[in-house]
This record gives sequence, C-alpha cells and structure tokens, in this order.
Amino acid sequence: MTNRRKIQPPGVTIEESIHFLKMSRSDFARRLEVDESFLNRLIAGEEQITPSLSERLEALTGSPSNFWKMLESKYRRSL
Repeated sequence: MTNRRKIQPPGVTIEESIHFLKMSRSDFARRLEVDESFLNRLIAGEEQITPSLSERLEALTGSPSNFWKMLESKYRRSL
C-alpha cells in the first residue's frame, strides 16, 4: 500500500509569503487587488489562481507566475 502525500492548497504558500513579506492579510489583499474575503477563500483553497491572479502574485511576491499556476494545477488534480 502506497502512502500518498496530501497536496496542500496554494494558499499555504500564499500565507507563507504574507508572513515572509511581513504584511497583514488586508495589506496583501489590497496590493493583490482583491478583497480580504477573497484572499481568505484563496488561502483556504476555495478560490482558484487564475492566470491574471498568478501574474499579480508574481509582481507581489517575486515568485514566477508559472510557479503559482503549477501549484494551482497540482492541487486541483489532487482533489
């Protein structure tokens, strides 16, 4: 029997980025051009990272857009 590691939502990495950048969630949401409730749902895995959002995440965090799209794709395939 093989143990499969559970894939975490990209929101885990977003949360880590928020802490690394020493921002509040509200400031991060504002800079990401989303409201805080959307950011909370994104972190929880209830919202998806779109191509547009991945570009804004790249601009804000420095992590490439393709990185965010890859995290999203892997997570959605694991569901």
